[in-house]
Amino acid sequence: MRLNEIYNTYKDSVDFLSIYIREAHPDDGWRSPGNIKEGIRFLEPKTDDERTEIATVCQQMMDLQMPLLIDSIDNDAESKYISIPMRLYVVGADGKLSYVGAEGPRGFDPDGFEAAIKEAIG
Repeated sequence: MRLNEIYNTYKDSVDFLSIYIREAHPDDGWRSPGNIKEGIRFLEPKTDDERTEIATVCQQMMDLQMPLLIDSIDNDAESKYISIPMRLYVVGADGKLSYVGAEGPRGFDPDGFEAAIKEAIG
């Protein structure tokens, strides 16, 4: 996975976090053809504990190696960062966003993310 490559290359120079937000393709919502084909089936969680369980399974299935935080059930992080369905950010040493990737999945650009990391660390 490309994100793991980036994480493992820069983890000694950059702090990485992944935030699991609300389920993008729940069984009780719009199901993606890929999830149907792969047998990935989850209902939209109703509690923080349910979201944590799904996020843990997702992290394991994707072999996502970077640390994972989980958005609260009230979707606070998602609403502040407009991150649905996925988005990559780089926060500079000054605490300001220096890179905001386009909305995924079509705007998901790991190479652009890596270039922004390289620029941020000089």
